[in-house]
Amino acid sequence: MPSKEWLTKYESKKESLRCKIDLDAYFTENKIGKINLDVLNIGKVSFPTGKIIACDPLIELEDAPAYIQNIPPGNYNVDISVALSEKFGDRYSCVKVLINDNKPAYYDLGVIGNEDLDEELEDDEYFGFCVDAGMGCILDESTQAAFKEYWEQRCEKEEGIDPYNDLFCDLLEESYDKYPKYQREGGDWLNWAIPETELNIPIFASGWGDGVYPVYFGYDDNDEICGVYILFIDVTDDTFD
Repeated sequence: MPSKEWLTKYESKKESLRCKIDLDAYFTENKIGKINLDVLNIGKVSFPTGKIIACDPLIELEDAPAYIQNIPPGNYNVDISVALSEKFGDRYSCVKVLINDNKPAYYDLGVIGNEDLDEELEDDEYFGFCVDAGMGCILDESTQAAFKEYWEQRCEKEEGIDPYNDLFCDLLEESYDKYPKYQREGGDWLNWAIPETELNIPIFASGWGDGVYPVYFGYDDNDEICGVYILFIDVTDDTFD
């Protein structure tokens, strides 16, 4: 849990950390600037506790901390905004977990409570989660616990295994075979249910591959969370065309 001192400092700075572009436009507009967009639905995700984790599933799935912002427990649709670029190919530009149909009025940056809030961030800088294997995911804190139990049981029986080569690699290839639209050979997304549970983990390629990516919580005019967004590519940036 973050300290009272940290929370006080965060409250004083959180408006300056808000996203300055309309993330919901990625899912309601066919084009932003010069970039054509399309939306790919990859099913639902279950949040029994409403405590959200976003991370690289091949690196931090067992250890990533939850954000201090929570959502109402429930099952929600997961959409991916795909930027259609002749120069860079089809890229996953933003992921959205739809909480309700209200339009966001502002987007607060997701934080885990240990960020250095004394750091002076430039306009294009943010706190985010690290990607080292080209993939991101979003899941509930209880799903993380269930995965750890599942993986520990497998590791006891299968020596030297790792999540990519012995789990997600084949599943991503199966996803590509079943749903090739906006996927490269080998697979770019997967919505995987942990065996013998009702908990699932949506996994997706990160727009530019390895890097640091922010999570934003969209709030409506009543200050209620209406969506959660992972921003991979700022399509308003002139360098992406």
